Amino acid sequence: MRITAAGGEPQAVSPEGGSHISFSPDGSKYIDVKGHKVLWLYSFGAAPRKLFEFPDPEVRIDYPVWSPDGKWLLFDRFRPEGGDVWMAEGIR
Repeated sequence: MRITAAGGEPQAVSPEGGSHISFSPDGSKYIDVKGHKVLWLYSFGAAPRKLFEFPDPEVRIDYPVWSPDGKWLLFDRFRPEGGDVWMAEGIR
């Protein structure tokens, strides 16, 4: 939810809450994982954009974070037999 410093009614920023939110270093956008399956990008004032989804139903996406310069995104791909870290570049 978003609210101004002066108060007022809160406004929804994203259509529905996800499981892990991470704001970009400049604060202009954030990523969110819905149902541990789909990674979404939200830019304030723009429509959400689906970034990534693993087709395997046993795989889940966890803990996305931005690199300090905002050029990379890291997240955990977890499977029942173990997990690994994925990096995505050029997120805009």
